[in-house]
Amino acid sequence: MFLKKFNKICGYIAGALVLIAALVIIYDVISRYAFNAPSLYAPYISAFLILGSAFIGTAYAMQSGGHVYVEIFVDKLKPLPRKICFTIGYVMSLVFVGALTRACWQFSLKAVDAGWRAQGNLPIPSVILYGIMTFGAAVLFITIIYKMIQMWRGKEEEES
Repeated sequence: MFLKKFNKICGYIAGALVLIAALVIIYDVISRYAFNAPSLYAPYISAFLILGSAFIGTAYAMQSGGHVYVEIFVDKLKPLPRKICFTIGYVMSLVFVGALTRACWQFSLKAVDAGWRAQGNLPIPSVILYGIMTFGAAVLFITIIYKMIQMWRGKEEEES
């Protein structure tokens, strides 16, 4: 399915962003301690990359079962009550992620209208950050719906 492939690509992008952030931090540490020349931009670049990674990769983490949840209770339930418990959790997640998506979208619009820029040494347009957050939250919303449908169709154990 398209969503699985798309989420997997987003997962690779998120991993690449984390790798780049790690390299930026390594560069900053070396330049700070070996050459006594700290970078003014490295902390901001790495923070933005990690933010992007978190939002771009969270749908893939959901799809592949990478999020942490307490299984002690639901593992002891029979299949139908287990599905009901997971559905309640998914619906609660949809409410939260839907509100997050809406808020990120509204901030994106405000950032465009007001010309907001990120504060600090690297004043990139805030619409980029809010856009990534909106994109990631929207894809997560769709993925949660997909996971819930797959669970009720009996296909939740398929390989991601």
